[in-house]
Amino acid sequence: MKMKDEMKDELFEVRIATWSDGTTTTTHIKAFDLAHAKRIAKKKWGTTRVQPMEGRFERFKEFNR
Repeated sequence: MKMKDEMKDELFEVRIATWSDGTTTTTHIKAFDLAHAKRIAKKKWGTTRVQPMEGRFERFKEFNR
């Protein structure tokens, strides 16, 4: 397990099913690792469809915290 000062936020993409016909919406969250991102997504949206993403945080205005 990483120490708190070693942890860095990473960017993750979350896919959220919005309708029963399979339509999805995509949003982005910051988390320490993939497991952390899945816990956040499960708590907020009831989904665990999360994948790592390359990118800069400044491009995204909305985050989970």
